[in-house]
Amino acid sequence: MQPVLQSQWSVPGVGPLQPCFDRVEIVSSATVGKLRTRLPIAALEQTCHKFDLRTYTGEHPRLRSRIVIVGTHTANPWPILARHEADLGRYSVTRAEIAFDVQAASIEAARDGLFALVSQLGKRRHQRGHIRSVHKPDDAPPAGCVAEPTFYLEGRKGSVGLKCYVRHQKLPADGLGGLCVRLEWTLTGKRALTRHLGGNQIYHLATADLNAFLRRNLRLERVDHVALGNLFCGIKNTDRRDRSCTPTEYKTIWDQWKDPNYRARRAASLVLHNLAAREEDKFGDWQAARAWRDSPAQIRGYLRGLREGKRPRKRGRPKHNPTNRRRPITDYRIDACFQPIELIPVTAPGIIIAAQPKSLPTTAGDSDACTLKIHTKPSCPTKITAHNCRRFRCLHPQNSYQA
Repeated sequence: MQPVLQSQWSVPGVGPLQPCFDRVEIVSSATVGKLRTRLPIAALEQTCHKFDLRTYTGEHPRLRSRIVIVGTHTANPWPILARHEADLGRYSVTRAEIAFDVQAASIEAARDGLFALVSQLGKRRHQRGHIRSVHKPDDAPPAGCVAEPTFYLEGRKGSVGLKCYVRHQKLPADGLGGLCVRLEWTLTGKRALTRHLGGNQIYHLATADLNAFLRRNLRLERVDHVALGNLFCGIKNTDRRDRSCTPTEYKTIWDQWKDPNYRARRAASLVLHNLAAREEDKFGDWQAARAWRDSPAQIRGYLRGLREGKRPRKRGRPKHNPTNRRRPITDYRIDACFQPIELIPVTAPGIIIAAQPKSLPTTAGDSDACTLKIHTKPSCPTKITAHNCRRFRCLHPQNSYQA
């Protein structure tokens, strides 16, 4: 059996991410009765959180069954299915959920980790353009879930979805563990599976490097409030960090207003506060709305909406309008409002690296001294230039200078 993947990357302010496959759906041409007699159902149920065989109800005429596998961090069911791949007949993976969990000690720590993750989470090729949140605190959550908000970055019809939420960890044989913050990608369709995993077969799931997938697809950003305020104020994004007065050295309120960076940060704060006030009723508390306010994906979508206006933006350079003094919003100015955040590599626990000295230890009373001699080539008597380099052949390692 292959070893379980360990976490290699950590999100700043959140914690190390432990990868696994959450929910995988496989369609097969074999019937449900045939699969129940030939597959080791008991072994698969012990290595999965859930293993279910269902009758296929789709439109394909040759498919008969659908296999639903919910994985865990502590077990790997793919080698078992690989040994019985011939019993599946003609099959293909239609949906795969890749989850990364961060352990939390309490519900307060999990909530803080979720908001810290949303405040710096982005998505490559974000088609929706904004974040959708679902929070139902009055309803009883399903088994394993927690009554906390869930943040969706893409819709249900997207081939590559991304969401983050708080839940209990999934253990083998339908067990539940401690709390965790989950970051989850959903790959739907052959095109998305081939692009990110290499294909839609069991072999591609068993050999997938989920840590490399996280490195390629995770986008973390931090909002630059000075550049964002300059975007709304119509000021060019310039670096004004070399000023003589820092924010902690303000003596009067007038000193603050004389600082252009302070005015830019205040303008950005007012705009973001207005955006968060729209979602406060949906979340129920200001802390969750504040995480939505600091989200780079949400702010980037809002700026693109301002750029396009009521109709889609035309291609090419925007036309100069002498009546409008404000500078147009471009992709370059939008990208200048965000600073990328790098993942932190996680070192393997329990590994101690000890190096032994190459030389013998010396004690008091030793009279023999060791002197290291380095044999070097004699210096070249003539200055090496482009003209006489071939004459002396100084660059060839086999040739040496004559004394």
